[in-house]
Amino acid sequence: MNPVKCRLWKADLKPEDLRLKERFELVTTYFKDDDWWRYLLKCRECGQLYFFEFYEERDWEKGNDPQYSVWIPVASGEEGKEMAHKSKAELRTVVPRIQSDWPADQEKKDVRWIRE
Repeated sequence: MNPVKCRLWKADLKPEDLRLKERFELVTTYFKDDDWWRYLLKCRECGQLYFFEFYEERDWEKGNDPQYSVWIPVASGEEGKEMAHKSKAELRTVVPRIQSDWPADQEKKDVRWIRE
């Protein structure tokens, strides 16, 4: 599903475009742990639904925890629920999606649309 009506679809994304509490309304919590969350979110501007996942890997040696997030546009809560059953690796194959990666060796997040 291409969220063509959502401003994020056309945006040259920056990390601040994806602030959860400002940009999105929480619709459903599928899973929440300290280092791993799965939600259904709704864009506050256009109503587009997104399946969202965040996870963080603990860096016990240096304390610089890598963080990864994905926003997958979905047409319904049911489709979001189906996404919630996919593995982390499976989610990284779904297109289109917004992907945010912040590996331990990078100074800032890399945020981008994956469209193909």
